[in-house]
Amino acid sequence: MAEEGRKAVPVAVVDQEQFNQLMARLDKIDEKIEFYSGEKFLRAGKSIGRDLGTAYGVCAGLIIILAYVLFVYAGNWTRVI
Repeated sequence: MAEEGRKAVPVAVVDQEQFNQLMARLDKIDEKIEFYSGEKFLRAGKSIGRDLGTAYGVCAGLIIILAYVLFVYAGNWTRVI
């Protein structure tokens, strides 16, 4: 009885055709999950890109306005204030 302290690993015997069918179904499920994840991350990327583009556009607009005010009204600050 030397095997009393060892843990036994259960062994399952499955027909090869059933195993192949199961693996095919798991592959289809995996493809669907990957497609869904890709679409989800694509939408998230688009929304982040839109938000960053808006922020960069606002910053660029403010810099252009500031440059315009500095160069056009450089000597006439009484007109600006």
